[in-house]
Amino acid sequence: MNSVDNEKWENLDSSNVATTQHNAISCDREQLSKGVAIVQKAVSPRSTLPILQGMLIETSNQGLHLIGTDLELSIETYVPVTSAGDFQMVLPAKYFSEIVRRLPDKEVVIEYNSTKRVATISSGKAVYEINSMDPAEYPLFPEVPDTPWWKVVGTKLANFVKGTVFCAALEETRPFLTGVFMEFKENEVRLVATDSFRLALTRIPLENSTSTKKDEGLLIPARTLSEVARIVQGFDTEVEVYASENQVAFKCEETTIVSRLIEGQFPSYDRVIPEEYSTLIVVERASFQESVDRVSIMGKDEFGTIRLSAGNDVLTVSANAPEVGKALDQLPTVKIQGENGEIALKARYLMDVLKAVDNDEIALKLTGTVSPVIITQADVESNGHGGFLYLIMPVTLNA
Repeated sequence: MNSVDNEKWENLDSSNVATTQHNAISCDREQLSKGVAIVQKAVSPRSTLPILQGMLIETSNQGLHLIGTDLELSIETYVPVTSAGDFQMVLPAKYFSEIVRRLPDKEVVIEYNSTKRVATISSGKAVYEINSMDPAEYPLFPEVPDTPWWKVVGTKLANFVKGTVFCAALEETRPFLTGVFMEFKENEVRLVATDSFRLALTRIPLENSTSTKKDEGLLIPARTLSEVARIVQGFDTEVEVYASENQVAFKCEETTIVSRLIEGQFPSYDRVIPEEYSTLIVVERASFQESVDRVSIMGKDEFGTIRLSAGNDVLTVSANAPEVGKALDQLPTVKIQGENGEIALKARYLMDVLKAVDNDEIALKLTGTVSPVIITQADVESNGHGGFLYLIMPVTLNA
């Protein structure tokens, strides 16, 4: 070890605890890494404001407090510490995250020199020094209302979000389509997303709600809900959902996610969902997914189109790529009710739905070739409240 190493380690030596105790903490590397990974989701690496590329790190009574924000999305969490200190700093999130992931030992010591505004991070024989930005410039974490609107188990919320969010628009030409509409009804919560070509509706029985604003909704950025789902997917504890006039917050254990709501009016989605249908097809989901996957190889025309044709207890899946060839597959149905039906769809839209659900059987409801197809669980009529509904607009074929 050279003289520089010796000097650094002497600063952390037990003989100097009395002089460094006020601005140093120690914590578990895995817990710190997990907390940093959660908070970093809210940090924009491309922000024009350098302070927003940083992560606020401060001591508190609840442990090491980490905050990240891009002013639209803010995330905070707490990491348990094994020794207490007192400091506040803002470190570049990219470097801090990379350092923490690579630290060699279980214990991590973080020390802050407020005079030089330098943080020292050490673990085993690895020592890093990072310059801190001015914590006084860091935005305040948004206030969260006192009373939650809704409480739902984290694993369930993650599944509800994953089954809905993929239908939101990616392009921001119409910002109100880039969000998920969370609507509170008398007996259920609804999550709705659409990009105008397809629509997802997830209905959740309402059990733990304190919202007095029934039939009102929150238009939440799809990005926010995707991050929420990733964070809470392993939690069997409840997530508390809070709402104010222009913000929504999700609290789960030591983590809080706050996001601005999207301004604008979400479309009247009920109007585009057909109330009647002429053909009902019930199929085994896994077999249907495999068939669509096989046939879609040839559905490489301009629209990536496949055709569904139902009749005589058989569902035919076909595709035609004029310059390459054709594909056809057939699978038995559980039930066909009503007229023989036919429709052409974008294969990718249909595959997205089939990957999003895990029901053994699904129902397809058709009303001619120019009306959208509705996909639900097969037992939706007997299921009462709850469940999913997907709508996909058809592709018009000349032949």
